[in-house]
Amino acid sequence: MKEKLHPFQVALLIYMIQSGVTLFSIPRLSAEAFGTNGWIGIVILFGIVTLNILLIGLVNKYGNGQSLFMIIENIFPKWLFVPFYLFLSIIFTLLATLVTKKYILLLQMLFFRDTPSIIFVGMFFILSFFLLKGCIYEIGKATVILFFMTIWTMLLLTFHLSEFSFTRMTTFMMKGDKDLFSGGLNVFSAFLGYELSIFLIPYVRKNFTKGVFFGNAITSFIYISVSFVCYGFFSIEYILHDLYPVISLIEYVKFPFVERVENLIFTLFALKVLITVVMYLWASKELISHSFQKLRPNFISLLLLTVGTLISFIPDIIREVDQWLTMLTYFDIGIAFLLPIFLLLLIGLNKVKQKKVTL
Repeated sequence: MKEKLHPFQVALLIYMIQSGVTLFSIPRLSAEAFGTNGWIGIVILFGIVTLNILLIGLVNKYGNGQSLFMIIENIFPKWLFVPFYLFLSIIFTLLATLVTKKYILLLQMLFFRDTPSIIFVGMFFILSFFLLKGCIYEIGKATVILFFMTIWTMLLLTFHLSEFSFTRMTTFMMKGDKDLFSGGLNVFSAFLGYELSIFLIPYVRKNFTKGVFFGNAITSFIYISVSFVCYGFFSIEYILHDLYPVISLIEYVKFPFVERVENLIFTLFALKVLITVVMYLWASKELISHSFQKLRPNFISLLLLTVGTLISFIPDIIREVDQWLTMLTYFDIGIAFLLPIFLLLLIGLNKVKQKKVTL
């Protein structure tokens, strides 16, 4: 592939992957995890993610822009790591499937209770397949368009400034009931998606790391801004008892030409979910394509989408989907931290190996 992704496209890809359905509940999750003024905990997690992105940047720098596959197979034979590639593919496919299912269940619960879920699943199936047919550069171009179609929704936060009060936030910082470990991991899961940047390394021009940093910064700014406004518009007691406080926040916005703004915003949010799903499936497709090079790309896309669609009908309620997602996000967090460290070790071993050969 001759075309390369621009760092700006990388930034928008990372933002669109990260910004998923967790956005609607992140004020509550941060309050459960960190207590009063829990939005401060999101700032801390932003720093942790930034350090993790730095590790991925070092993989790009010291690996000279080589793909994950080349770094691994410079040391080990390919057949030895095929099970590992398939494991990653399964995790990414399941994540894409369950993110889709959670969004569809929320859409039905809030706005389209009488619409069969198969209609929404079919729409995601078709749109995902058409995007997966193209290369990563074409997905990147589509992401830029979808970004500008959705980012304007952030301006809705300005409608709440007249009712915003610092007294509702209290003067206490991270006090009260907290669940720092499991609750913190739940909040951290909202940042997941940046780990897919490892697969983007061979497709990006220079300044790859800056692009990933900027994408994560956009996501973090939105999470912090939305949570900050929620803490000042509602109170922490209200936030703790509202499953999706961001949706409640949007319900307060009124336009004379739109009866229910939250319907429009939540439906438009499907475009973000679509990019998240497509990018996880794209990474899964890359892993399978490399493992079984005789399989055609379109066949792999159809296979992943078909398997994902069938699996999506197993969990019937949001609670079951959340249980599956919690388990999978723990795996994904492990991948996000351990995979770049593992690749850096292999890069170091390869350099030692090359020095011995030259000697």
